[in-house]
Amino acid sequence: MTACFHCGETIPKGLKLTANIEGFDQPMCCIGCQAVATFLNDNDHAVFYQYREGKLPAEQTNTPSNQWKHLDEPEVFASLTTSSTPNSSQITIKVEGMYCSACAWLIHKVMKTQKGIQDTHINAVTQNVQIEFNPALIKLSEIFSQIDALGYHPLQQQSINNEASDERKKQLKKIAVAGFGMMFIMTLAVPLYSPDQFAFAPHIQRFFLMISMLIATGVYFYSGLGFVKNAIRDIKNKHLGMDVPVALSISLAYFFSIYLSFKQQGHVYFDSMAMFVFFLLLGRYVESQVRHKGMNVRESLFALVPVSAERVISNNQTATIPLNQVEKGHHLKVKGGAVIPCDGVIIQGQGQVNEAILTGESQLIDKAKGEMVFAGAQLSNGEITLETTVNNQHSFLAKLADLMELAQSKKPPSLQLVDKIASYFVAGVLILATLTALWYGLFQNQAQGSDQMMTALLAVLIATCPCALSLATPTALTAAGINLLEQGVLVNNTEAITQLEKIKHWYFDKTGTLSDDQLNVKNTHNCSDQKNLQDITNTLQQVSNHPIASAFLTGKLLAIDGAESIPGKGVTGLIAGDRWQMGSQQWLSAEGIAINPIQSDASHTVVYLACNGKLVAAFELQVSIRAGAKTLLAALSQKGIEQTIISGDQQQTVDHWGKMLGISQHHAELSAEEKIAFIASQQATGIPCVMVGDGVNDAPVLSQADVSISLKQGSYLAHSASDLIILGQSLQPLIQAMKISKKTNQIIKQNLLWSLVYNLSITPIAMMGLLAPWMAAIGMSLSSLLVVLNSRRLL
Repeated sequence: MTACFHCGETIPKGLKLTANIEGFDQPMCCIGCQAVATFLNDNDHAVFYQYREGKLPAEQTNTPSNQWKHLDEPEVFASLTTSSTPNSSQITIKVEGMYCSACAWLIHKVMKTQKGIQDTHINAVTQNVQIEFNPALIKLSEIFSQIDALGYHPLQQQSINNEASDERKKQLKKIAVAGFGMMFIMTLAVPLYSPDQFAFAPHIQRFFLMISMLIATGVYFYSGLGFVKNAIRDIKNKHLGMDVPVALSISLAYFFSIYLSFKQQGHVYFDSMAMFVFFLLLGRYVESQVRHKGMNVRESLFALVPVSAERVISNNQTATIPLNQVEKGHHLKVKGGAVIPCDGVIIQGQGQVNEAILTGESQLIDKAKGEMVFAGAQLSNGEITLETTVNNQHSFLAKLADLMELAQSKKPPSLQLVDKIASYFVAGVLILATLTALWYGLFQNQAQGSDQMMTALLAVLIATCPCALSLATPTALTAAGINLLEQGVLVNNTEAITQLEKIKHWYFDKTGTLSDDQLNVKNTHNCSDQKNLQDITNTLQQVSNHPIASAFLTGKLLAIDGAESIPGKGVTGLIAGDRWQMGSQQWLSAEGIAINPIQSDASHTVVYLACNGKLVAAFELQVSIRAGAKTLLAALSQKGIEQTIISGDQQQTVDHWGKMLGISQHHAELSAEEKIAFIASQQATGIPCVMVGDGVNDAPVLSQADVSISLKQGSYLAHSASDLIILGQSLQPLIQAMKISKKTNQIIKQNLLWSLVYNLSITPIAMMGLLAPWMAAIGMSLSSLLVVLNSRRLL
């Protein structure tokens, strides 16, 4: 009996109703189903049928969904997610069963159609899915349920280690079953391969054959069933993953051998099936262990934080508690030589801290009462008591992990191209396998044709699977990103890794970039009788994140209205009814304020202060050259890379800095809009640009550049739009970044070349029947492992 395509009910005899669904006429049981189905198709909602997984609507509704309900509890939700705004939360989910870029593509495609999902980033290498969502529109349990409904297994962040350990144990059990089964079947295969020796006792051969089939059944349904389930899931979701040809090959070998066993003629493939299930599982396990070791940034970072902390209870008495029980506001004691467990402010004691894990700089930093310390840094000497300022999932270290995972999940154009090639490659493998079977079936004699056809068919399906190709680029970019993080450079966009060493023109902001970000007032020129200049300047600069603000941190804070920071110009606000403006000479002159030239040192930056349209004072700010600036500029010159300063500072100061640093090209008194126009004009002539800025007032210019680099720390880190972020105070890590960029490009080329050469060379050998199926399994596993090992050289 025919079932209704929409509801699954049996169609009454003689009724011929159909609805056109995506170009195909599908049977319908009634006019109601026909109308609904037509409506779904005509309004581009036919994807409903793609994702209901063959279940009837009633069955889908009744599917148990309580598995993830606990995730919506406020305490659990808060521990798993971070919130950037009231309407936006973010979570990182580990997805078991996501083995390739095709799986990542499917999850991304489905999740972005869900109401409330704002953004999705997926890293197939580490199997992490980072989702940004509106909790008012979609529940966390619904997100997990949707991933689970696609056939994958989502893991909560806290349970990743335990569940990953259980998963490894399951994999090892499957490998053991397949290994023992393979050896046993190969032992029994002797009489099957030499039937003439057992002609006098055919019942012995029959017995061995049945025992082999029994063992092969255990191997197939226990060890090999994962491949089959993954393939069924991919086919249901209408995309070709890497496991489709693998599952097809082991299923053909197993079921065709059963057919031949009961037919009592022809060669069986139980031994071959068990062998390549074993080799595929072993290869995938080894590759997974090698690939994930050191390539999971979150695990790598948090492995450096202690698992417990010394909490101060009362009267300076302490108790050791697990780190996951530490909450915001707790007082923790840290002794010399210990690693600081949480972010916090020092409330007692002092010492020297090594923040190399956070900034890449091993120089000890003096810390005293009132200063911040961060989880992962080491207290080299002294003893401190700190008050935690955030829960550990919101620490500076966690922000680094979040940004790095986000960067790893962004796919540069080169990786998107490889993913597209890989998806077509799988389809090509299936076509080649079909052509191989047809050729042997049509042109080989019947006696040998079936044996040769099965050998060639299985080898083609296994050997030519493009696993290595799909791993070539993401593994290299992941390893490079972790290496750069160890150097003190956070990657916010992995495409920048491949582009950095190719660009031959770098642009630098001056203040806070080539100069140090700590400034001080060297001279004050008072042009009026105003007395409380320190109070006014400190009040105005409270709204500014520009390095210049660091020179005006003394004085009382006054009441201010309409305070505003204008990028590239200055700050303004109303104090006691008077409009105050503080910034560059160019901006104030454009505002109609008369400015008389002052005698100042050419190396100093001059900032002007005006009230109600009249000049009040001018401040000469003394700055020093940023650490590593001269070393970086010298390294760029050696590589033939041109350098240009584009600054909003006055011409005399910029000329002096250009001469001091040996940069012949420099442009001064540029607004943010003029800087953008300048970069855009260079790009219009075909010149790609690297822009290095302080990351605050240079944000618009940084976004214009092909590769943007900023210096940004602390609470501003999460808001950076730069491709690369220098975590320390020195520019020197950029020299190492260029070396890593060059090496990454070389390794990506090597990986892609090896993957293509392997697939193109192995395919004709497999099609000619010269490659045994078990050899094909070893070849495919080794090709992927070689790509991963080559990428790990970046670590």
